[in-house]
Amino acid sequence: MKLYNDDGYLNIPDIVDSATYIFMVLARGTGKTFGALKYAVDSGEKFIYMRRTQTQADMIRTDEMSPFVSLNRELGDDYLFRLKPVAKNVTGVYRKRMDGENEILTLTGYIMALSTISNVRGFDTSDCSLLIYDEFIGEKHEKPIRNEGMAFMNALETIGRNRELEGRLPLKVLCMANSNDLASPLFIELGLVRHAERMLRKGIETMKIPERDIMLIIAKHSPISSKKAQTSLYRMAGDSAFTQMALENSFSLEFTEMVKSVSLREYRPLVQVGEICIYQHKSKLLYYVTDHISGSPDRYGSSEIDVRRFANNYFYLRLSYFNRHIYFESFILQVLFERYFKLSIV
Repeated sequence: MKLYNDDGYLNIPDIVDSATYIFMVLARGTGKTFGALKYAVDSGEKFIYMRRTQTQADMIRTDEMSPFVSLNRELGDDYLFRLKPVAKNVTGVYRKRMDGENEILTLTGYIMALSTISNVRGFDTSDCSLLIYDEFIGEKHEKPIRNEGMAFMNALETIGRNRELEGRLPLKVLCMANSNDLASPLFIELGLVRHAERMLRKGIETMKIPERDIMLIIAKHSPISSKKAQTSLYRMAGDSAFTQMALENSFSLEFTEMVKSVSLREYRPLVQVGEICIYQHKSKLLYYVTDHISGSPDRYGSSEIDVRRFANNYFYLRLSYFNRHIYFESFILQVLFERYFKLSIV
């Protein structure tokens, strides 16, 4: 797979062909939205362009905020789009062509929001073969969506319906975001956090998980980002957290005194929840959290009900955490532990 094209932007056609479920975490200005929408139009596939919230989806309907205006401006008369409401919380994307003096509009896709897609389940999207989920990692100031990971899975079921049972190809899913939060609800729900962290640690830009038909992309060497680093904004910003996120595609991975390595020979497996396994010291009131799973610990998934059961049955671990009797193999495992206990610390 060629990650970048000759102009330095993302090579979306190659990326889309790499797997059925693609998760891309990218620096800003690398051409992800423009490239994905242009691919959708060029391929002729009817698509859904999805954002996290209805407010974001509604903003896209305006000429001032619509990414389709960029297609119109950059690509000329062959890419003239009109956006029109077709149902509550659903906007139709129409490609325009002229037949003499008559304007002919062809429906090419829809704009929807994850936060409200459950309200449009009666809306038929069975003819859509591509889902583009833009900015799937919310910024830290954005309000979280209740059960966001499960909401995404339900959205895939709603859109994809019984495609494969009917002999059609599965819904192609292309999720894109900037590097705001490695432990995002989607990555937690799908058990991808540890894969993403290892990619960051090793400097790997792509990871295929063939048994799940997933491609993870964390682009770190964008030619466009290198050029943007010379512009006035980023010269002014210097080596700030904003620059690291926007250009270097760096997550915030701050290490704390509770992150350390220990010998698991001194511990026994206690409980697994989601992607983490918690070990108890054999002789001391200490615990260790790692993603290495061994033995036969109690097991809980990452669904809301499983996490609640875990938090209820192992409530004492919360107190141990506040008393600093728990250590973590990495900061991201500490974040996951906090998320599972719904602690508002990080």
